[in-house]
This record gives sequence, C-alpha cells and structure tokens, in this order.
Amino acid sequence: MRLEGKKLRLSKIGLVSVKLHRGLPKNCVVKACTIRRDVDRWFACFTIEKFYAPVKREVERAVGVDLGLKNLVALSNGELVENPRWLEKNEERLVLLQRRLSHKRKDSRNLLKQRLRVARLHRRVRNQRRDFLHKLSRRLVDDFDLIKFENLNIQKMMKNRFLAKSIGGAGWFELVFLTRYKAEEAGAAVEFVEPRGTSVKCSACGFLVRKTLSVRMHSCPACESVEDRDLNAAKNILYTVGLTGSACRGIRIERAVEAGSPRL
Repeated sequence: MRLEGKKLRLSKIGLVSVKLHRGLPKNCVVKACTIRRDVDRWFACFTIEKFYAPVKREVERAVGVDLGLKNLVALSNGELVENPRWLEKNEERLVLLQRRLSHKRKDSRNLLKQRLRVARLHRRVRNQRRDFLHKLSRRLVDDFDLIKFENLNIQKMMKNRFLAKSIGGAGWFELVFLTRYKAEEAGAAVEFVEPRGTSVKCSACGFLVRKTLSVRMHSCPACESVEDRDLNAAKNILYTVGLTGSACRGIRIERAVEAGSPRL
C-alpha cells in the first residue's frame, strides 16, 4: 500500500483515485491503511507513526468545564456554550423517513433506497456534531493551558433511559476525548476532578446549597451570591483538587466574558 500522487495503490486491487483530506505529515511512517465504508462513501484511513516531543506549557490560564444538556459546556470564566441539539433539530425529518421505511415492501429496491436516506440523515447529524465538537475542543486547547473536567461515569449515566438519548446527542464523551488528544499534542494539560458536590457547593464561600435539577440559578443564603448553577459548578471544578493535579486558586483566572456568546 502506498500513495502515488492522487492515487492509492492497494494490494490485489491496484490504483484507486482518492481525494486527500490533508497530506500525510513529514517524517512519518505509515503503519497501516484501513478501508472503511460510511453509508454510500468509502474512506481510506491511515495509521501513522510520528515522533514528536511537545513542549509542556507553563500553567498560566486554567478553566473549569461543566458538561450539561441545556448548555453543552459552562466555563469558569463565565461563558456558556449552548447545546446545538443536532439530533432534536433533525428528529422530525428522521421520524418521517423511518415511517416511510416501515411501509416499504421487504427485499424491494425502494426499501434499499429508503434505508439509504435514513442512513444519510444519521450521518449528517453525526458530522454536524463532530464538526462542532472539534472546533470547541480546539478553542479550549488554544485558549487555556489547563482544562479541568468532572470525572463523570458517562457509560453508567447512559443506562438511564430518560437521559441516554440527550447525553448521546450532546457528545460529552467525544468532547472530552477530542480535548485530551489535542491538549497532549499542544503541551496543555487535562485533569479530572471528583464530581461530588460541585453543583451544591457555593463557589464564593463554600456553603452547601441543596437544589433540584429544575432550579437553574444558584442562590447562596450565606454570602448572597447569585449566578447560573452551571457557572457555579464550573468554578467549583476549577477550584477542586484534581485526581492527578492540584487546585487552581493560585493560578491567574481568565476574566469573565458575556454569557451566551461562544467564540467558535
């Protein structure tokens, strides 16, 4: 297997024309090539080996990230990034296509065509979510030297039939995964903190304020602090000692930005 200009030579197949997403990095060794089919498209995925030594950054800018469903992420600097809800936006169209699919005759050509329409819509939703998460994770890594998440058991949370669809559609696991590998390449750090108490503890004074999920504002009776509950949780995540690191009260915190204005 080897690239020859805009063609890929595969054993037992020969030359195949390809559209390169991007060129292979210099000084890399191609270890394998996997041919993958995605609905009606074919992809050649290269596994490469490249030696690099990223320079570890000095931690000057740190941020706590609270994952949610109403807001996909809340940052401890005061920024809220709204959940795009790609699946919900396309759900009406998806239900219509699946209903039409159920009415097609078994083993008919129309059945295959309708299955393809459903699969294409699923792919569109998946690509929209992935593109958004790639841009968001890149911005986090570019803007901050230390990024702190809650150590959530997402797999266990997905077993809740009332939350599974929303959590899967939000892409929490994918966002954390993308942020981790981008941070590793850029010399930034990603840490995880114990999630217990981040939602009820007041980030200003430490007083515990019990509240249900329906209560969206944090209001502390001890210090009279009032703010969005997700922002309060994000600040607690930042200030909590990580499972592999330390608390960040001694690090310069980014100034607050206007809530609801994500910079993508």
